[in-house]
Amino acid sequence: MALILTPIALILLSIGGQTMNLTFFSYGFDGYLTPLIGALLLQTLGLALLILVVLTGIWSSAGLIVVGIFSIAPLIVAVFPVTLSWIIRIQPRGWGDGLVYGLPLIVLTALGAMGLVLALVRRDPRPKGTALGVIGIVAAPLLLTVGAWAIIWGIADGALYALQRFQFDLRPAAAATVFAGTLLVLAGIALTRWSPFALILPALALLIASILLIAAPDATFRMLFQLPRGLNTVVPTLLLYGGGAAAGLLYLTFTVVLLRVRRQSRLTANGSAHPGDGPRAQAQNSAGQYPGAQNAQTQYPPAQYPPAQFPHTATRHPYPPAPGQQPAPGQQPPPAPYPPQPEP
Repeated sequence: MALILTPIALILLSIGGQTMNLTFFSYGFDGYLTPLIGALLLQTLGLALLILVVLTGIWSSAGLIVVGIFSIAPLIVAVFPVTLSWIIRIQPRGWGDGLVYGLPLIVLTALGAMGLVLALVRRDPRPKGTALGVIGIVAAPLLLTVGAWAIIWGIADGALYALQRFQFDLRPAAAATVFAGTLLVLAGIALTRWSPFALILPALALLIASILLIAAPDATFRMLFQLPRGLNTVVPTLLLYGGGAAAGLLYLTFTVVLLRVRRQSRLTANGSAHPGDGPRAQAQNSAGQYPGAQNAQTQYPPAQYPPAQFPHTATRHPYPPAPGQQPAPGQQPPPAPYPPQPEP
């Protein structure tokens, strides 16, 4: 399911983002957003599909991990700009523009890292301690911020530079920066293994920036254009292509999925509890008890039996003694009856 929905979502985001990018950067744009309703609907559908992809992690981490492996393709495109000249010839422009600005690289890298974290949590759901939790909450936003900035700068100085000047030679500094930024993003998401709430602050920041770009474009673009050269082109364009909203929603959805998977794994590790068990079942399992199974000595009084009604008798033998043998002690059974014999 993840392998099918993810490409469709990226295509929808890219097609809608192309319309929004051309509209916002067109000459004489007056802020009239009615023509953008169709593009916003396409991107909304794409974001909903990405949320469904993350929700598949509740049942299995394999889909997210496999999707993350495909991030190698956009990473190669960002590192080797010459591949853009081949891709532009074989696919529609609406699909390729998002690839130029790093949309698939950011989304696929995040999905792959989420799949790895969920797989690790399933193997060991135990909390890692308060100290590591605090480190994760502080370090994860920093790693994600530095990693995102490195990817954006590398794309601006690599793939975007190559397209603008038609010079597709390898630029080592830009390539190394993109690669390092991808590793930092992976590390930032991986810290949720220590603190499951580490992605909430970056998610809120990305969602607020994406909303402000649509609700107050003049003020937002004025601030974004103050960024260094290259960044002031890639950052607003990537936001218009839905990169910020996609990352923010993915982070929030993953937080919910991570908490659910950790709870399920703990219940499974405790014994026979199932994912749907409630708090009462968790308490019983943690105490080693099950419904209806209590200690018999504490739940039921000792059994009482009435006194014997008849005197004790010796054990009877089922058969009479053979001729010549001594009878066994105790009461003996009567002799077996014989049929009547005829009189002589």
